[in-house]
Amino acid sequence: MCAERAGTSGPSWQPVNGKVIEQDQILTTHNLAAWAGIARRRARAALARYSFDVVCRLVNRMAGKPILPTIKGTAYAWRQMLFHLSLCEDAEWAAVLEWIEADIVPRPLLVPVRRAPALAGLRLVAAGGSFGADGTGERGRARRLLGWSADEHWMRAGHVLK
Repeated sequence: MCAERAGTSGPSWQPVNGKVIEQDQILTTHNLAAWAGIARRRARAALARYSFDVVCRLVNRMAGKPILPTIKGTAYAWRQMLFHLSLCEDAEWAAVLEWIEADIVPRPLLVPVRRAPALAGLRLVAAGGSFGADGTGERGRARRLLGWSADEHWMRAGHVLK
């Protein structure tokens, strides 16, 4: 199932194996399911906001061509945010999404530019849409944020900064 979700076929090599493992982590939510049973309801939105801030701090480290471990850490933080959002009530979810969109924290220009495709993907899914098999939507403007790629990662690709 994980290999299918990762879209892998052919010989095994590190990026392909990483994509499969990442899908396993997504499906098991990094053992966050156990945490969900003990979390206080009021903390869920705050944890989603905190996770988004971690995403932004990691993206800020991506000056020039970002290193892959930073991209992977960003993807993990993004999934943490999605997990906490999934536990929120609808009104809370909408408020967090609005807060993310507003993002009044002063950040270097690189941060909103690099995270824009992932935010477009979040908006797409929040509106009931879905990604294509290649992990994109809206003609490539919206993207699924994963840490592993067998090709050049979109956060490293030049088109993100155009």
